[in-house]
Amino acid sequence: MRTFFVFSIFFIAALFFLNSCRQCSMPKDAKPAGDKDTTFHIKEMDDINDAIKRDSLNPTLYFRRAQLHQGQNDLKSALSDMYLAVMLDSANSDYNLYAADLFMQSNEPRRAIAWMDRSIAADSANIKYYLYGGKFAYLIKDYPLALSHFNQAITRDMFNADIYYYKGMVYKEMGDTAKALSSFQTCAEQNPKKADAFLQIGLILQQRKDKMADKYLDNAVKANPKATDALYAKGYGEMEAGKYEQAISTFKQVIEVDFKNEDALYAIGQSYMEMDSLKEAYKYFNMAIKMDPKYAEAYYKMGRCAEEFKNYDEAKSLYQQCLNIKPDYKLAKDGMKRLGGN
Repeated sequence: MRTFFVFSIFFIAALFFLNSCRQCSMPKDAKPAGDKDTTFHIKEMDDINDAIKRDSLNPTLYFRRAQLHQGQNDLKSALSDMYLAVMLDSANSDYNLYAADLFMQSNEPRRAIAWMDRSIAADSANIKYYLYGGKFAYLIKDYPLALSHFNQAITRDMFNADIYYYKGMVYKEMGDTAKALSSFQTCAEQNPKKADAFLQIGLILQQRKDKMADKYLDNAVKANPKATDALYAKGYGEMEAGKYEQAISTFKQVIEVDFKNEDALYAIGQSYMEMDSLKEAYKYFNMAIKMDPKYAEAYYKMGRCAEEFKNYDEAKSLYQQCLNIKPDYKLAKDGMKRLGGN
């Protein structure tokens, strides 16, 4: 099975952190430049250039032009404009956060952190600066620096649930699950609607084979019914415990929310396969492939079903498709040898 839920927490968290940074650093009235058609985009750039000629000390204009440059993937020009915007209004947190985010997009994380540190020096009461500095440090795996930023944030707002959540992610990545669990529990206490905190607690307890894991995963689902991660984790735990019928029911709840979730479809197929319901397993592996045509594991498992049905030519074809995607997939190679394929 593709290890969807024995996933890289760092990768998932990194995506979450980057996305949260970009959303929070954009003012409510900001409009993504990249969403406009080329003609309108050029006209808007011309209009802003003309406006800057008339009002060269207006930081908002430089900020808007920076967004347009970002939409054109011209991060160097975007940063140049943000330097000007911040020079004109250094106290504007939106400008500082956006500039730091541009450095991250430019693969200059240390400069992003330095920008946040400079912003903190100018406004030590702004919690967002500590949070962003910590997130950026987390993304480059400088965990002591990340914890330093988050701890400073706590001294200024000890009831901020997000800070404890981010600390938990750092501790988890460091392998200190005891401190991670404590941080996530504090987060959940401060914000009982923080689904991600319940999810992380559930995952840690699941790894420890603790029966309380399902309770926290259920709480994660209640806090955010549209999020499928907790449901998937619960189903994964049920499957590992050999509770295949329960697992199928849970994974089908994932599909009800996200019908394109190929991993849930695959997991349903795997559960049916464990129950020797090969026709149902075959069907769900096929559905997973339709959602993701490069799903090597699903091709292999579908081939195993075809082999059991004695459809040997189809089985060889499916094994070959698996190998086309993952040439070193040993089980598929073994299947080809078993059936006399190359």
